[in-house]
Amino acid sequence: MINGREVNIASYQCRPGDQVTIRNNERTKKMIEANLQYPGLANLPSHLEFDKNKLEGKVNSVVEREWVALQINELLVVEYYSRQA
Repeated sequence: MINGREVNIASYQCRPGDQVTIRNNERTKKMIEANLQYPGLANLPSHLEFDKNKLEGKVNSVVEREWVALQINELLVVEYYSRQA
């Protein structure tokens, strides 16, 4: 849920200040708690906050380019799409 409203769009773009929570559903809570057992949350990016006790997160800012771990040449993407027009 984003800001208390259910969102079912996979490509939904959060904005800075958005609150991300889970539905009040036992199955969902169990899934989240099981995923919290993995140490991946130790590398939480600076643009996100997470409260394990409340099971909610917050978007602080737009993601920085350095956090995207993909080797992408943006100029090639722009060139490709400029030919499609």
